[in-house]
Amino acid sequence: MRRVWCVLGFALVMCARPALSDECTASLVGGEPALQQLNAETRLHFIRERLRIDARNARIWSYSWGTIYSALTVGQFVAAPLVSHASGLDLYVGGSAALVGVIPLVVTPLKVIGDEKRLDEIEADTPTTTPCVALAWTEELLNRDAANEGQGQSLLFHGGNVVVNAGIFLIIGAGFGHWTSATISLLTGIATGEIMILTQPVGALKALRQYRRGELASPSAGVRIGIAPLLARNSSGVVLILIF
Repeated sequence: MRRVWCVLGFALVMCARPALSDECTASLVGGEPALQQLNAETRLHFIRERLRIDARNARIWSYSWGTIYSALTVGQFVAAPLVSHASGLDLYVGGSAALVGVIPLVVTPLKVIGDEKRLDEIEADTPTTTPCVALAWTEELLNRDAANEGQGQSLLFHGGNVVVNAGIFLIIGAGFGHWTSATISLLTGIATGEIMILTQPVGALKALRQYRRGELASPSAGVRIGIAPLLARNSSGVVLILIF
C-alpha cells in the first residue's frame, strides 16, 4: 500500500510540475507583491516587448545624432578653408567639437541595442530551459539596460557637456581672442548637448519601474517629433528633435 501511495504522490508531483514551472516568485529586480502573482510567460513577454521597442528607439536616436554631428563636423571642416583665416580657426575648433559628439555614439552605444540580439538568443533557448531561468536572464538584461540609460542622463553627463563646451569657449575666446564667436559656440554647444542627453531613450528605465509595480500593460508606441531653432555664427536653421 505504501508503494501505491508513493507512486500516486510521484504522479501528482509530475502533473503539477508544468503548472508550477510557470510560477516564478523570485525576481532579480525586486518588485511589489503584484509582480509575484504574474506568471513567467506574461513577465517575459512584457520585458521582451519593451526592450525591443527601446532598442529600435535607441538606434533611431543614435543614427540621428550621429548624422547631425557628422554633418556639423564635415560642414565646418569643408567651410573652414573658404572663409577668412580668423573665421576658419573657429570652424576648425567647432568641427572638432562636433566630432567629439560622435565618439560616444560609436564607442559606447546604448547597451539595449546590443542586448536585443541577446534577447533573441534567450528566446531561442527557452524550449531547453525552464521559464524561471529564461525570466532571470531577461530580468538581468532589463536591469542592466535601465542602469545604462539612467547613467546616460545623470549629472555626470550634464556636467561633462558643460565642461567640454567651456573648454571650447576658452580655446576660441582666450586662445584666438574671438569672444563673440566663443560665446555663441558655448551657448549653442551646451544647448545641443542638453537636447541630445534629454532625448536619449529611457524605455528600459521606465519599463523597469513599471515591471516592479506589476503593471504590465502594453506600451504606447510612437516617437514624438519636435523642431527647435538653431542659431550659430552667420547662420541659422532648425533642429529636428526626437523624443522617446
